[in-house]
Amino acid sequence: MATQAVQNGGISEDEAALYDRQIRLWGVEAQNRMRTSSVLLVTLRGVAAEITKNIVLAGIGNLTLLDSKDVQVEDLGANFFLREEDIGKKRVEAAAPKVQALNPRVEVKTVTDAAKLEDDEFLSSFDIIVITEVDAPTLLKINETTRRLSKKLFAASSVGLDGWIFADLLDHDYVVDKLKVAAAGEAPTKIPTKMSTSYVPFSKALEHKWTSTRPRAMAKIAPSLWGTLSLFAAQIASPSTPPTPESLTATAETYLPSISVPVSHLPSDMIARIAQTSTLEFPPSAAILGGIAGQDVLNALGGKEEPVRNLMVFDGSSGAGNVFQLGLA
Repeated sequence: MATQAVQNGGISEDEAALYDRQIRLWGVEAQNRMRTSSVLLVTLRGVAAEITKNIVLAGIGNLTLLDSKDVQVEDLGANFFLREEDIGKKRVEAAAPKVQALNPRVEVKTVTDAAKLEDDEFLSSFDIIVITEVDAPTLLKINETTRRLSKKLFAASSVGLDGWIFADLLDHDYVVDKLKVAAAGEAPTKIPTKMSTSYVPFSKALEHKWTSTRPRAMAKIAPSLWGTLSLFAAQIASPSTPPTPESLTATAETYLPSISVPVSHLPSDMIARIAQTSTLEFPPSAAILGGIAGQDVLNALGGKEEPVRNLMVFDGSSGAGNVFQLGLA
């Protein structure tokens, strides 16, 4: 029966043996959806390296790595696919053989032309687009394109110790196991239940108002959220210019009141930390962000469990990752 189920799902016996543990976890149908999927991953730094490892080992169909940059010395700290002898080579071309070695069943391609991100025909060939180490203006532009093409999008960036993950999965269907209460003396059973949820574009998430949040609840929200949102606002106000503590403070003083958040909820030490590390990678934090984002990509492809909806902010000082539903009903 198990062999027949695998054959019906389009998965060979060899693949069933290779992916046995995860098939037991999320089922043949989910695994088959993953093995026929196509993913575009943009900018191969630390966060993307962890995402790449996770989704390739899980057995997606094909992965295209897009990055026009050359390997720099600083890339060696967080990107475990790169070695000292790769310095000066294109990141994706240097990493591709090691990525392919993780799972020969996955087709791995590389693209070094950044202009491909503006090519609708190219982008239309993917099921999910994942962009990492991205600033807010770039994410706004790419999200407009993914919306127009009806493509699901994940974005993730490290911000020194901290970082964030954003998801716009359009209208997303997934399955969760709900416990059914059993009769007295019997164990409860898990019932697969189909769920549907809608996402919003990044632009609408940034407009989320906090007027309905009570002051006591507002005070419990980690200040890393307000710092991240202020960073987005600063990047939009001054594209391509990393913020200073002074400029980020000025932005926060204007932006936070506009979304009904008291400026006092963003302490000066958080502003300084974000401003001073907004373009840096901290390998442990990059690994955590990439691990979470990679699992969410697999959840979205396989249709099992609800992915992040829709902004997760990671606070490296506390190790906490909190999910916020911005712009959602």
